[in-house]
Amino acid sequence: MITKPGVYDLPMAEYHADPCPEPSLSSSIIRLLCSASPLHAWTAHPRLNAAYVAEESDRFDVGTAAHALLLEGDDTIAVIDAPDWRKKETQAARDDARAAGRTPLLIAQYESVAVMVERAREQCGAHEDAPIPLANGRPEETLIWQMAGTWCRARLDWLHADGKTIDDYKTTSASANPAAWSRTIFGGGYDIQAAWYRLGVRELLDHDAAFRFVVQETEPPYALSVIGLSPDALVLAEKKILYAFDVWRACLKDGRWPGYPTQTCYADLPPWEEAAWLAKELA
Repeated sequence: MITKPGVYDLPMAEYHADPCPEPSLSSSIIRLLCSASPLHAWTAHPRLNAAYVAEESDRFDVGTAAHALLLEGDDTIAVIDAPDWRKKETQAARDDARAAGRTPLLIAQYESVAVMVERAREQCGAHEDAPIPLANGRPEETLIWQMAGTWCRARLDWLHADGKTIDDYKTTSASANPAAWSRTIFGGGYDIQAAWYRLGVRELLDHDAAFRFVVQETEPPYALSVIGLSPDALVLAEKKILYAFDVWRACLKDGRWPGYPTQTCYADLPPWEEAAWLAKELA
């Protein structure tokens, strides 16, 4: 357990189990408080929900594997020399790898991810704006801090050596074109993530940091783009954080984690639905 605010190098499992003295607030919990309900946040929190189980999947996740290989290197990967996961000994090797905190990959999967990671390094190296994305820094740094007596945590994909730029690596099976992926930022609550990480750096390092998403497609040619948030987007994200912060503190104090409204809610008629029907009547 960590009892002092600071920047730490923690295993992924320890971070996700919440190493703080009390249940702490993270960007993923803030997103649930803003987009769903306190009940959803309670359910997803390992220190509040005794039945919480971290999700593991036999499904090959390109993004997870590329993330591990690009940011932390081969030591985080366990390559299994088999064509599939059908045999019991292959499944046992996979489970042993997970228990050791490593990402299990079949050899063909590893070869595919290795190409994707190499393309990512090439494109980051050709980026025109300093600093070069995902270079000259430290991966997977954990920030632990307190605000108004509330414990907070964040796990940064990449913190540059001077502490003034944060890079967050995302993968997508859709498009990494900035015009397309920018819409994903707000739907996925990634604006909250950006503002939260910046807040953690400000609290612990006493300076502002730039935040960039490094977004890569999971299919050839593995195109990559680097996307930041405008000042007005960050201001709105900070307002969302303040809202969630107040809700979190109230729920912890009262021990109540409400779900959706208990009154009947009524859906308004969308203008486009009415317009579409009027066009049909006039046809």
